[in-house]
Parts: sequence; C-alpha cells; structure tokens
Amino acid sequence: MRTAELTIVFREAIAALDPARLVAEALRRRRLDPGRDPVTVLALGKAAARMADGVATLFGDGISGVAVTSEPADLPAGIVGFVGSHPIPDARSVAAGEALLAAAAAAPAGGLVICLVSGGGSALAEVPLPGLAIDDLAALTEGLLRSGASITEINTVRRGLSQLKGGGLARVVASPRLVTLAISDVGAAAPATIASGPTLPVAEDRAAVGEVLARYQLQATLPPGVLASAARPAPAATAPSDFEIIADGSTAARAAGAAAEARGRSAHIVDQPLSGEARQVAREVVAAGSFEHDLAIYWGETTVTVTGAGRGGRNHEAALAAAIAIAGSPAAFLAGGTDGIDGLTPGAGAAVDGNTLAEARALGIDPVAALAANDSGGFFDVVPGRIVTGPTGTNVADLWLFAAGS
Repeated sequence: MRTAELTIVFREAIAALDPARLVAEALRRRRLDPGRDPVTVLALGKAAARMADGVATLFGDGISGVAVTSEPADLPAGIVGFVGSHPIPDARSVAAGEALLAAAAAAPAGGLVICLVSGGGSALAEVPLPGLAIDDLAALTEGLLRSGASITEINTVRRGLSQLKGGGLARVVASPRLVTLAISDVGAAAPATIASGPTLPVAEDRAAVGEVLARYQLQATLPPGVLASAARPAPAATAPSDFEIIADGSTAARAAGAAAEARGRSAHIVDQPLSGEARQVAREVVAAGSFEHDLAIYWGETTVTVTGAGRGGRNHEAALAAAIAIAGSPAAFLAGGTDGIDGLTPGAGAAVDGNTLAEARALGIDPVAALAANDSGGFFDVVPGRIVTGPTGTNVADLWLFAAGS
C-alpha cells in the first residue's frame, strides 16, 4: 500500500465517526422523555458542536445550554458557544468553564440534563481551585506536556486542581436525570480521564497530584498552599445516573479496517492501545510488521519527551522515526490525530514511505538531526508527507497505519 492509499483509509475512518449520528443513536436507545422543561446541554471538547447537533436531532428547539469548542462553530438554537484554548488553558477556558457551571446550576431540578464530553475538554474549559491563577495552571500544563507524562498522569493533576473536573460539573446539577455521553480519546485509560471527568467523581486520593508533580520535578510551578488545597478530599458528588462511551479509538480502528477491506486490502487491528514514547513505539510498530496482512492498524495515544528546540507533535514525530526505520524498503506508515490536530503543527500527522529519507536529503534536510531536535514539524514543513484535514469535529485519539509491503 502506498501513502496515498493510507491517507484515504485514514480520512474515511474519520468520516465514519460523525459525532451527531453517534449521539442521536445513543439517545434513541434510551427513549428519553424530555418533560416540560427545556433539555439542558452541557458540551465540552473538540466534538462538542457536532455532539450538540445530535441532541438537536431528537429534541429540536427544546434545548438550551452551553457548548465549549476548540474553534468557532455553528451550534443548534438555544446553545451558547464558547471557544476555549487548547492544549494550554487560558482566560477563555475559564470563561467557558464558568459558563458550564452556571448552566448546570440553572438546569431545572426535574429536567433532563445531557452532558457531552470529548477529547480536548480538559484544556478548553477550566475553573481552577481558589488561590490558583490560570497562568499558573497554564505553566504547569505546558511543563507536563513537555515532560513526557502520560495523559492519565496529566489529567490526574488537572482533576485535583479544578472546580469543574472530577465530578465538579455534576455536583452543581440538581436534577437526578443526568446523562453523560462521551467520545473517548484516551485509549484504555479510565473514563474519568476523558476531559478529566466533569461528571465522574474520582475516589482516588487527591494527594496523587503532588506525587505526579514530584515525579516530573514540577512542584515549584504552583503557588504555595495550592498543593495542600488539592490534597484535601473533594466534595461529595453524585455519580451520573447514565454514563456511556459512544466511541473511542477502537471505533476508528474498525472504521479504518472496513475502509481498507472495501479497497480489497486485508487488515489486522492490534488490540493493545498505543502508549509510550512516540519515536520508540513507531520503531516497534515497524519491527512488528503487518501481521501477514496488507495493513496493521493501531490506535491510542503516545507521548513525546521534549529535549530539543524544534516544533512538532507526537504523530509527526512518530512518522519521522518510522521514515528513518523503513528507509529504502517498500513499507509505508501513517500516524494521524483523529481531531486533525497534532501539537503546534498545521496538520493531523504525516504519511511516509521508504523514499521519504531520500527526498529529505535531496532537499538538504537531515532526518536524524530533525528527530534529535524534536523538529518533526519543521521536517514536514519541507518534506512531503504531512496530512492536513483541518479540525475534524471529533477526537478518538490517534490512528496509526502500517503496511510492510511485499
């Protein structure tokens, strides 16, 4: 399979993940009675707009609420939109978080409340603990992202330092009729990791925040007293009466497999979700081959420990590492974020083959030096291979495709 074909499979997999359809199907299964009050919608994450469209499909004009997105978006009537900041929260994220809490608190006590959660929500909406400024939280988040910390570790910290996360949104909902539908971007991690669990109370010791920060030597990022505040037990929260993950990375993998097979290609979906250092995991994927199939399909989320001064994202870095590993072979590799975003690059990721290194060197680019500098973004600014989709309106982690060739 060539990179062009891998890119088609990737795009078709994303197209199969329409959040509006997934939400509408999940709600139809429940046969919910909206009652006399408007249905309150609380949506946050990269798929928030399309997820809200799914609610409107069923309940029409009888909805109200807030949706927090990563980009300006068209929203159903009655839904007020906010644009937060991602991946580092800022004042816009706080305004969005406060609006979500206000809408949740205003929901009628007997009304139907539908919370729609998707990846990216942790940064897009935030209300820090008292005594913690958003600038402090932004600096801490940047430090965690650069440290190589896992998404589970990062969101453990976010939950412990937030009034919104870890069940904070559910705590202000008076109605027992709370339904949470989630599109997961966190692989096998606990459901409370999705957008840091705004409707999921977490029983874990909040002192875990300090443990994570100590592990990555980031304690000094926070003002004095904040860690002590974070370590206190969280207020009690009622677990949501209904919580469902309606799509995750395995959904994307199955869609990619179906797209490949529709093109006459055999596909093998690897059960173990991706995790670990992007460049190393990419080398392992190449070494594993494609399992006697035309295509091996992986999903999940890796990390990057940034030691260089370059610019990139985990999927660009994985693609660059794979390009080095498959140089001169008939293999092809693609790594892309299903949200269409990868770090601070303009793309979702990149597709490479055995000719990519030769193309780079012909253009005067040293692939090994670029990888050492964490400059995969700069590499694919010049060398062909970047995949540009724009924001896709969904987010179920990353999708990697590997064809070993003949």
